[in-house]
Amino acid sequence: MRMYTGSYSQSNFTLDQPNELGEIVDKWEDGLRTSGKNGELEWWYFDAKFDDGSLFVCYFYKIHPIKNIYFIGMNYNSPNGEELFIMKFFKEQDVFFAKDSCHVRMGKNYFKGNLEEYDIYLSDEDFEGFGIQINLDSNIKPYRPQDGIIQAGDDYFAWLAAVPNGTAKAKIFRNKKILNLQGSGYHDHNWGNTPLQKMFENWVWFRGESDGYTVIAAELNTAEKRGGYSIPILYMANEDKVIVNRFGVDGLFTRYSNRIENVYNKKNEPLFSKLDMITIDGEKLTIEGKNIIDNADMFKRAPLPSYLSWVLPIIKLGSRFSSIDPHYTRFASDLNISINDTTYQGNGVLEIMDLK
Repeated sequence: MRMYTGSYSQSNFTLDQPNELGEIVDKWEDGLRTSGKNGELEWWYFDAKFDDGSLFVCYFYKIHPIKNIYFIGMNYNSPNGEELFIMKFFKEQDVFFAKDSCHVRMGKNYFKGNLEEYDIYLSDEDFEGFGIQINLDSNIKPYRPQDGIIQAGDDYFAWLAAVPNGTAKAKIFRNKKILNLQGSGYHDHNWGNTPLQKMFENWVWFRGESDGYTVIAAELNTAEKRGGYSIPILYMANEDKVIVNRFGVDGLFTRYSNRIENVYNKKNEPLFSKLDMITIDGEKLTIEGKNIIDNADMFKRAPLPSYLSWVLPIIKLGSRFSSIDPHYTRFASDLNISINDTTYQGNGVLEIMDLK
């Protein structure tokens, strides 16, 4: 158990979080930020909702629990209800990471860009005959809460929304056919130096759009050994300006409702699919998860490559004694925004990550 959960001596989160980089995001911030030390993790994420109603998600992962592990995961939900989930692992000699900008390669697959424009490619040779070429053009400036780093002692988790809202154009190659799609896309970059279950109990995250407004909302619930705090985050902007940028409990308040039933194991803590947020200046929003579009027991979903297959029984054994039971759920969601007594309606994706 100690091998998985780490030392019991862990620093709490504090109110003073790193805030030195300033408001302008540089492209190196979307490049490689980890060094390969034990416990580090890093990933580059993309999701899109296309005009035909289909959803696509992919993520390029680099983690180091015991040795470096590299993989790409992808989800595709077609308009007719088909759901495709595939993971592909790669060897050390087949990967590349740039430090000066986002440029990640794993085999023939790549994720690269400069905060304004990105190209993403998944080869059909690696993903069971499903291939995709994506061009993402950003519509608003990158966003991070302060420096994007949420720190407790020397341990930290970091997040950069490199493209909070963009126009995504895609070509899907499948069954010797090409499908051209266009829609709304999003890209963020996450990294840290300690396993997430040592930092957080769970988190709620949302990104959506409504009448030209882009919303990113989250609440991170820290582990009891880290103080048991809740850290809310709210960002709202359009192409012209930032409307709300709040990080932490200073002038930002949240309320949960609609307890989720019959989805999680009985030992999981209560989680909710509706979130209301209000700022001290009177801006309000309501996020309500409607339909589950992804639901996974993470131990079952994320098999390790064959050369690390011996690790999984140890992790599962540790989970029995430490109540670690990671579960991930995504909802297609409704969004309501109230600004200056005017209400706007939209939609988005609500993510709930239960780490314990």
